[in-house]
Amino acid sequence: MLSIKALNRYLAFGIHLAISASLALSLSAVVFLLWYPGLYAYASNVTNIFLLLMLVDVVMGPVITLIIYNPQKKELKRDLSIVGLMQVLALLYGLHTVFIVRPVYLVFNAGQFDLTYAHEISEKNREKAALAEYRSLPYFGPRLVAVKLPEDERELMGLIMSSVSGGPDVKTLPQYFVPYKNLSGGVLSAIQPLDKLKPLNRDRLQQLDEMEKKYQAAGIAVGYLPLKARYHNLTVIVNRSSADILEVSELKPWP
Repeated sequence: MLSIKALNRYLAFGIHLAISASLALSLSAVVFLLWYPGLYAYASNVTNIFLLLMLVDVVMGPVITLIIYNPQKKELKRDLSIVGLMQVLALLYGLHTVFIVRPVYLVFNAGQFDLTYAHEISEKNREKAALAEYRSLPYFGPRLVAVKLPEDERELMGLIMSSVSGGPDVKTLPQYFVPYKNLSGGVLSAIQPLDKLKPLNRDRLQQLDEMEKKYQAAGIAVGYLPLKARYHNLTVIVNRSSADILEVSELKPWP
């Protein structure tokens, strides 16, 4: 194993850059495969933000090493340790920032899906969940649920007024969450035909045609439901017989 005294600044820079890039790639895998799988990264606009954080951190650490590295310097180990520590802290900060705003629920309600994010659900509201599985937030991508609205008219009106006035919306209130399959009948009645997507996606007609042919060949009747997300809305392709979600597409669901 090479001693840091035996390296020149350019070799030290290269080693530091390789280690930083490897770490960044590992963290990227966690973010884009576990926390924001598939198109949820695009819907949440996390890709550019996270990659910018990683790029700055990965580049700045090795560049500082290149500037300060001097094998004759007595404080070299201390200085490199400080650089490494600051770099790790910056990486952890970026990772934490992305983690606390990750998508945690894909919520079916009122004929569409909503993407709900971790910071939108308070601990107080999580504790009110009737089902224990909704009292903690998922870590590995959004969990599919449906909303069962209250039968009490006063409670329902309170929910509507809260949503209209900018307060908590039903998609952030786990006390109204139920398993998706429990309300599959409502899903089936809300599914829209794929033809309605064509006027909204004239630049992707070939993609739509290929999608239709794929499911026709498999003998599966499909339709779609809109998915409302924070930055980019998506389209959910749904089985017309079972209400199962078949895929999530970047096709526009609304004008």
